[in-house]
Amino acid sequence: MEKATRKNLAKVAEKAAQIPFHGYIEGEESNLEPIIRFFPQWTLKEADGLWCAAFVYYCCREAGFDIPIRPEACKSCHLAGCIAWEEYAVGDPRIGYHQSGEGFVPEAGDIVLYDRVFENKEHDHIGIVMENREDTILAAEGNINNKSGIIERPKDAHIRGYLRIPDGYKYRRSTMDYQTENLILHFVTENDLNEVARTWPADHHPLSDAEAREAIAHMRGNYERNAKGGIYHLCLAVCRADDPRTIMGWCGLDGSRNRAEPEIFILLDEPYRGKGYGTLCVKELLRIAAEDYALSGVHGGCAKENIASARAMEKGGMAQYGAEENGDPLFRFCANTESYQEGNTCG
Repeated sequence: MEKATRKNLAKVAEKAAQIPFHGYIEGEESNLEPIIRFFPQWTLKEADGLWCAAFVYYCCREAGFDIPIRPEACKSCHLAGCIAWEEYAVGDPRIGYHQSGEGFVPEAGDIVLYDRVFENKEHDHIGIVMENREDTILAAEGNINNKSGIIERPKDAHIRGYLRIPDGYKYRRSTMDYQTENLILHFVTENDLNEVARTWPADHHPLSDAEAREAIAHMRGNYERNAKGGIYHLCLAVCRADDPRTIMGWCGLDGSRNRAEPEIFILLDEPYRGKGYGTLCVKELLRIAAEDYALSGVHGGCAKENIASARAMEKGGMAQYGAEENGDPLFRFCANTESYQEGNTCG
C-alpha cells in the first residue's frame, strides 16, 4: 500500500467522487457497500442520505491512513458522523485543527468541515479539499444530494474549519487500551464501575459498588505486576469499537502456572457469542503476547464439547497439540518474535 499522505488522499478522494458513489436515487440501488462496510452496525438504508462523513473515512482508509472507526477522542459517535471528526482532531495533538477565520491556508488532502450547508445546524457536512483557490475551495464530497462529486464552495461562514492529518499518520491507542478495527480490549478503571458490577464475574450475579471497586482494584493491581517476558494476570474488558462503553465480556492471559507462557481465556456474554468476537479476541491477545510482552508462548484449552471455543482458538492462530485424559483439547501458540512474524504455531 502506498504510504499515507495528503497528496494520496486527494487523489483517492477525487477518484471516489467521480465513480460516483450514491444512495437510493432515481430508481437505482445504492452502491455504498464499500463505504459502509467499515461500520458493521449500519445498513444501506440507514446510511442513505447520511454518508458524507463515512465517505471521508473510506477515502482516508483507501489512502493508507490507519484510523479506527471510533478513536478514543470521539465522544458523540463514530467517524460516520461529522462532529466526531472535530472531536477526533481536537483530541489528537498530531492532527491540525484550524477554525475558519484563523487565516489557515488549506491544501489538497486537508479535510473541510461545514456548518449549515444542507440543514440549519452545525457539523452538517464534510469533504476533502482538492484545490485551494482565491475565494473558493474545490472539494470531493459524499452525499451531495445523495451522490458523491467534486464541487466548488466559497470560503464563507459555512466553512467551520479544516483538519490536517500529517503524512504517515498512524493512530495510536492510549497507553492502556488495545484497539482493533472492530474491538477495544479495555483496561478497566473506576469510570467502568457500573459495567463491571453488571458483567463481573462470568455468572453475572450483580455486584455491589463496593464489590465492583474491589474487583477493579484487583485487576489494576495485576496490571502493574505484568512485565515484558512474564504475565502475572492480564484481564481486559471486551467492547465493540463502535460501542466502547458497553462491556461484552472479558478476556486475557493468566500466568498463574507459567508467566512466560500464560493461558488464554475468553468469557463473552451470551448475546455476543457465535459472532466472531472470540476469534478477534484470540488474535489480538496473541499479538499482545508477542509484541507487547515478548512472551515465548500462549496456551489454551476448552471442554471437548465446546466446539465454538476450539474453533476460535484455531482461527485466531493457535494449534492443537494434544488433549487432556478426558479428551479436552489443548492448544498452543509460539509467541516468540520470529515465529509470530512468520505466522507459525508449534506443538
